[in-house]
Amino acid sequence: MPPTPTMPELTAFDAVTQLVAAAVYLAVGAAALAQAPRDERTRVFGAFGLVNAISLCIPAAAWSLGVKDPLAFGRIPLGVMLASLSVGAILMFHFSQVFPARRPWIRGSGMQLPIGYAITPVVVLILVRWWPATEQEITTKFGLMFIVFGFPLMVLLGLVLPVASIVSFLRSLREARPAAAPDPAPRGSRPNARPVLAGILLSQLAGGALSLFVMGPLHVVAPDSIALVAVAVMVWLLGLLTPLAYAAGIWKYDVLSIGEERSAEVKPD
Repeated sequence: MPPTPTMPELTAFDAVTQLVAAAVYLAVGAAALAQAPRDERTRVFGAFGLVNAISLCIPAAAWSLGVKDPLAFGRIPLGVMLASLSVGAILMFHFSQVFPARRPWIRGSGMQLPIGYAITPVVVLILVRWWPATEQEITTKFGLMFIVFGFPLMVLLGLVLPVASIVSFLRSLREARPAAAPDPAPRGSRPNARPVLAGILLSQLAGGALSLFVMGPLHVVAPDSIALVAVAVMVWLLGLLTPLAYAAGIWKYDVLSIGEERSAEVKPD
């Protein structure tokens, strides 16, 4: 367990793109929430946009202050950033369970999500606070805490929930009914969630794959190459596709009316 992992240095490009992404997430989330404040889907995405903006703005703020090493922010801002990213993973899974309509899992999930929201940031902040600066500072107490809480949480947030989110979106895409009207659908026609779900899936799958399997290795083998810049731009644009697809779903494809349609279908005559 290396106590001091290395990360690529922050650049002006990183700061600008992260600020733009934060602004897009906040704008889309706030606008949708203002339009339908009682809709669970807009509330979940609004929270997702907020925690994303927090996690994106902290590195940009650090760069503006001359801090280029993401691990040298200081424990408090680093803990807030990692806690925001962690809660964001839960929110994305939650969003996949309610958008465009509620899925079977969440109907019987009980208190699992509220407990996850409450415990996750606390565990992350504690781990960051007590993370050893050197190998000599690793204690048995911290090692046990990491094995019991840290490692399972890393697997859950970094692997289980992202995969579960993708699977949920794929199932929703398969189950989504095609629109009865041309694209874009005229006002009053049946909503079409397929393009929206396809955009979110493209953003999450392609963006994640490029970031993990292409941009990560390029940072090691060609840190100053044009290829790295090109891939970084593609990852950034794919990341923006999630809020933009969601926005299209609300203001172009009328996806929020899907819940109203289903409620009307089950009402007795």
